[in-house]
Amino acid sequence: MLLFYSIPRGDTNETGHNLIERFGSISGVLDAPIELLKRTPGVGEESATHIRLIGSIIRMYMESHNRTMKAIKNTDQAKEFMRHKFLTQTAECVNLACLTSGGKVLYSEKISQGTSKKVDIVPSNIVRIALLCDAAKVIIAHNHPGGICIPSSHDLHSTKLLYDELRRVDIQLMDHIIVATDGVFSMAENNMLL
Repeated sequence: MLLFYSIPRGDTNETGHNLIERFGSISGVLDAPIELLKRTPGVGEESATHIRLIGSIIRMYMESHNRTMKAIKNTDQAKEFMRHKFLTQTAECVNLACLTSGGKVLYSEKISQGTSKKVDIVPSNIVRIALLCDAAKVIIAHNHPGGICIPSSHDLHSTKLLYDELRRVDIQLMDHIIVATDGVFSMAENNMLL
């Protein structure tokens, strides 16, 4: 049905099956880059753009839905808040949430984007934004697209540097969350923030 709107008066059944087979699932299709979608027989520029747009709308819907959360007070709420921010992302990205001492979200945005295998976490940028927001706490999250949600040595090193920089200005690093296809990992929950 989704394809029918970009391929009117055509049989989209075979194309739909080809997409699912190629990308493994509906989420795989919605997350696939436009160039790869167009390599699937029956999918042109318009259909590929339409498919990616649906994934983006779902991500925006989930982010909007999360804004109704009054406060983030625990790890489960932090994981839920960050989990949807990486829908349709094929490159590693860093998202930052700045909070009051009571957990109210003051700011929540993607602050950097890297490659499919790496993104830099720049502590000075995060500290600057947190100070501008007058935040008491921050949560950072990044994704491992197509990977597992276990922190790499680079992730652990970056987190330690950020923890130290934030502590110098009396801001708490509440959590560093990693989102991947196999789940969501919290460094706070696994005692990895010290």
